[in-house]
Order: sequence, then C-alpha cells, then structure tokens
Amino acid sequence: MNDLLRHVTWGFRRDDQTFYGLLAVRVDDNRLQIKSLAGSALPAEKLLPLLNATLPEGWLKEAERLHQSRRNPWLVKSRYGMSGCSDYFLYSLRNEEYLDQPRVASLHVSMYGKLNEGLHLWLGDVPPLLAAMLQDYPPPSEGVSLQVYEPVLRGGYRDPGENSGLQSVIDSLKAMEVMAE
Repeated sequence: MNDLLRHVTWGFRRDDQTFYGLLAVRVDDNRLQIKSLAGSALPAEKLLPLLNATLPEGWLKEAERLHQSRRNPWLVKSRYGMSGCSDYFLYSLRNEEYLDQPRVASLHVSMYGKLNEGLHLWLGDVPPLLAAMLQDYPPPSEGVSLQVYEPVLRGGYRDPGENSGLQSVIDSLKAMEVMAE
C-alpha cells in the first residue's frame, strides 16, 4: 500500500459539545502517518473507524500480513501515566542472548483520550498496537462523521520574498481618484 494521501474532516457530539478536526492520512512505502492539520486531536476510540474509512479495502488484511512477516518475536507493553495518559510500546527481541529488545514503535494517547501526537508507524506495526489500544478505547457504537477526500494543490503560489503587489494596487487606486476629479 503506497502513495496514498487523503484528508479527513471528522466530527461528533458528546453531551452538549461538538468536537471536530481535520487530519492528513498518508501511506507511503507501507508507512502510515496521521497528522492533525486543524481542530481537536482525534479521540483514540475513533482511530479504527478513521482507518476503515480512509485506507483502501483490505488494508487490515495487508497490515496483518506485514505484521506476521516480521523476523523477530514481538511484545506489546502498555504504560499508564499518573496523568491518565496511555502509551503502547511494541518491542522486538533481536537477540535473546544479549537481551537486545529495542522498542520499534509506539502509540500515545493523552490524558484526555486523544491521539495528540499523531501516528508514524510501519503498517505491520499497526495491528498489535491497535489491538492493545482498542482494549482500553473501543470504538463507540454511535458513529462519527467522517468526510474523506483527496486534497489537490491550489495553483498560483508565489515564492517567499516575492512582492505582494499591494503598492501597485494603492498607486492604481490613487490614479483612479485623480482621474475621477
């Protein structure tokens, strides 16, 4: 799964509050990136519905295939901070004799239950981390409004340092005033 870029506007109501945001979801060379562009950080329980709406059909099967192709034994450990945050760490056992077991990926959920640090993961690391996170933050039964679209670059951008043209407009307005007199 490669070369995918989508923007997602999301929103939902809880009690008398409305939450919304804009995210960029990118997959390049089987690397998943989710970046908040505007609004609130995405609630952790909305991650699975977001992935299902944004990624191509069969993404979970492909992610699981990549996960199962890893060379080394793996382990997910959860850490719960005093603030109420949750961290999910994926470790790989590279060499048992030397206890070489580096952290290969992680997922952070803030004390407010939000993905405020975004995601930067190999697609094969998503299934075990998501499985651990979903135990603490299951998707809600009520839906979330998700609008997925492919962004396009607007044309006509000017380089930094280029003249804005304001003085020319002011001069032409002054010339029109003089002509009107």
